[in-house]
Amino acid sequence: MNCLRAHTNSGSHPKFSIRLVKYMTLFSIFALAGAIALFLFGMELLRGGLCRMSQNHLQPLLMRTTKSLWQAVLLGAAVTAFVQSSSAVTIIIVGLVAGNVISLRQSAGLIAGANLGTCTTAFLVHFGLCTNGTQIFESPWLLFLLCLLLPVLVHQSCPPVISVCAGLAALMAGMVRMQDALLPLSQTPQFNTMLAACDSPVSGLLAGTAVTAVLQSSSACIAMLQTISSSGLLSIGCVLPIILGQNIGTCVTAMLASIHSGRAAQQAALLHLSFNILGAVVVLPICYGLRLFLPYWLAFPADSLCIAWLHLLCNLAALAAFVPFCGHIQAKKAPLKTGA
Repeated sequence: MNCLRAHTNSGSHPKFSIRLVKYMTLFSIFALAGAIALFLFGMELLRGGLCRMSQNHLQPLLMRTTKSLWQAVLLGAAVTAFVQSSSAVTIIIVGLVAGNVISLRQSAGLIAGANLGTCTTAFLVHFGLCTNGTQIFESPWLLFLLCLLLPVLVHQSCPPVISVCAGLAALMAGMVRMQDALLPLSQTPQFNTMLAACDSPVSGLLAGTAVTAVLQSSSACIAMLQTISSSGLLSIGCVLPIILGQNIGTCVTAMLASIHSGRAAQQAALLHLSFNILGAVVVLPICYGLRLFLPYWLAFPADSLCIAWLHLLCNLAALAAFVPFCGHIQAKKAPLKTGA
């Protein structure tokens, strides 16, 4: 890039230089798309392997929720932190409600806990970005090995330990490549314009919701934010609304899973959506207040650790707003319908 700038500044062949910059930008976009796909593949392998390792304990453990809301919250958070997928845990909870195994009130605590447990992923991503041992994940031989193992990894009889190890390797490799692809993109004026468009709370909220709904993974979106933060272009005021939007966008998976699962399952999916909407309702006014009275607070640059803490604080704010409503949710299980 430095050589390219020197060549452009020299005035020789400006059209060629501009065209080369466009090709490099296009290449970076494709590289970023491939890195995101690799990251999502790693997350799916990791989630699938951990679920299969605990398949005889995961669902029974969620079924053992007591009448205490806080015990259900802690249980949901612990299970999600282990499985590393709030969407997977939420889908299981929706299925348990649909099967009349747990009540809607019990599912509320589990769903709130699942939203807290998913915050651990951002801290793991921060650790991965900051560690000095990521050079091994930049090797093309790792991708070659994953390609060789692909027929085994996608097979249902793949040992869970192999799936978990390959998932971690693919996740880290995707994260490193996301960082490499975003570095040249962050130096383009189009990228800066896009970030400026997300500076307002409403636009940032909508952008985070849309991107997460498309990718079906809030973890990938948070990881993208954390990798972009290494360029120093992100501020707290820009990151907060996007995180709130990502929390809302991740509800699409549970909503789709509940469409044909009955009224009780749809109510559980709506509880998931309500939790994250309440978080936005609580945090967005604070953002507007800070923009009016303490704008320099929101202007602080957000690094990967700051984004992880902001993600956790947003979900804690949502939990504080969600708990008072849980007392009005029915504690009884829905009556089973008899077939005709």
